[in-house]
Amino acid sequence: MDDLTPGYDFGQDRFDLANDEDREIVRFVLSQALYGEATGVFCGKSLYAAGTLEAAKFYVRQAKQELAHLQLFADIFRLLGLQPTPAHWVIRLLAAHNNYYPLKVFMEHAIGEGMVLDIFKDLLLQTLPDEDSRIPLIKKKLRVVCKEEIEHVSWGEKETRRLLGERPWLKTPYYGLFELQMAVLPLVVRAFEKRAANHRVLRHLGRFLDYVRDRVRRQGQELGFVPHVRPGFLYRIWAMLFGIALFLRSQFARSRSTLDKTYLDELGFGARGGGSSAAALMGPGGGGVGAGEGEQHSAE
Repeated sequence: MDDLTPGYDFGQDRFDLANDEDREIVRFVLSQALYGEATGVFCGKSLYAAGTLEAAKFYVRQAKQELAHLQLFADIFRLLGLQPTPAHWVIRLLAAHNNYYPLKVFMEHAIGEGMVLDIFKDLLLQTLPDEDSRIPLIKKKLRVVCKEEIEHVSWGEKETRRLLGERPWLKTPYYGLFELQMAVLPLVVRAFEKRAANHRVLRHLGRFLDYVRDRVRRQGQELGFVPHVRPGFLYRIWAMLFGIALFLRSQFARSRSTLDKTYLDELGFGARGGGSSAAALMGPGGGGVGAGEGEQHSAE
């Protein structure tokens, strides 16, 4: 996901924003996006558990971006003269904050924001009608959001690879949660199924969902938690139960700070290694920090 090239082609099919039914569909989609951006601000909570300065910088940047996205979507609602509705329960479930870091980066960043990007990049940027004078400005705002969502997904993929390398056992619950997410995804659009056959955009609904699920499956295979050959039924059930158990356990997890214990190493002062960094702190000829103080800093 490194550009804004659509992955699914809606052809020339567009919403008609003068049509009440189409406005209601667009309002539903935008309402889910608005909720997702609101909960995305919670990434700031992850600062407490950030294990590295790189992670801390990312979460500070993302929290600011999600706050900006929230305002951008509010602006879009106002431009279109729409009022947002409450989020669908599936979106609330998928967007729930998780204090257990391995599930957070997997479910929220890699998978969750990847599917959000599919909606923004493939659905909204293609199907909002350019002939409406309000749409060019709206699409400009959406492109800003998409470019930053790409960054968030990249972070999630990077961290998921790292965590799977350190804890290979996570592959099984990750796979189980993936299967569960793909199973509940169609429930979001069930309300539109009856209208799908006769609607120029909604007729793509089934194929678009298949595209999203196939893309996420390929993503999971590249990250290493989705087998290239789908496992049998019993293994899938076991993986889903494992995933559910880990998810339920994560709801009682408490974040633990680590940066206050690693910041000297992170800043290049070798708090754990001592040696050359401690000598560097002492300066030429042993000036600056005394020998005893240097040993104390190294021990901390």
